[in-house]
Amino acid sequence: MNILNAKVIWFPKKLSYINYDYLSNDIDWDEEHLKKVREYIKEDGLIFPGVVMFNPKKEKLEIHCGHYRFKVAKELGYDGISVYIVDDYKDVLYLTKFTEKCYEHYLELKKIKYITKPESEFI
Repeated sequence: MNILNAKVIWFPKKLSYINYDYLSNDIDWDEEHLKKVREYIKEDGLIFPGVVMFNPKKEKLEIHCGHYRFKVAKELGYDGISVYIVDDYKDVLYLTKFTEKCYEHYLELKKIKYITKPESEFI
């Protein structure tokens, strides 16, 4: 059995250092999805970490999951976002799927009113 090699960090210390070129990755931003992510973050805060991995050719960390959260967090003035930092594409895929499933379950719990307070109130 393989053990997941990931740690959660606050990335970067100043989100303002990330420019839109860094976030673009040739993404054709879906405005409807951006709107949903904006609403979710305003209502609940940044609950789920993104996923980043170091690219040795570019000598920098690259976002592999959470592009929309990064973009919206920057727009909303957050100074960073928590991320899983990994060094293997298998871990990227695993954590991306894991984060998606966690979000789906979170929405289900919210629907049945099991979760009533925004995440930011618990911190």
